[in-house]
Amino acid sequence: MAKERTLTDNDRVFPADPPDPDALTTATVGLVGTILVVVAVVFLQGLYESVNRSEFQRKVVNEAPAELRALRAAQLKRLHAIAWVDKRNGIVAIPIERAMELLAADPGLAAPIIVPAPPATAGAAPDVTK
Repeated sequence: MAKERTLTDNDRVFPADPPDPDALTTATVGLVGTILVVVAVVFLQGLYESVNRSEFQRKVVNEAPAELRALRAAQLKRLHAIAWVDKRNGIVAIPIERAMELLAADPGLAAPIIVPAPPATAGAAPDVTK
């Protein structure tokens, strides 16, 4: 029988170490990865800001407050209503479209312009002409 020989630590065969990674390749991959992450973050931030701005526009700027909507509705109702302004003098408010039609048909229907007399001043000299 052949004599079996035991291997000592010095005799053992170890597999070859893998080669060290190339420094240039590692730096290139790191740099490209960093650039891609920065571009993705900037793109997503811009997308977020764009959507945020459009939502603000839609929800806040384009939406009229309830008080303003009520005021406009009341103004439109009054503008299109027929009502007495001065019943004693016979002044009536009519819808604006009808008033424009009547005025276009006959300009003489326009209300006369009444200019109030200037107030008398206390220190003015009396009129002495006779």
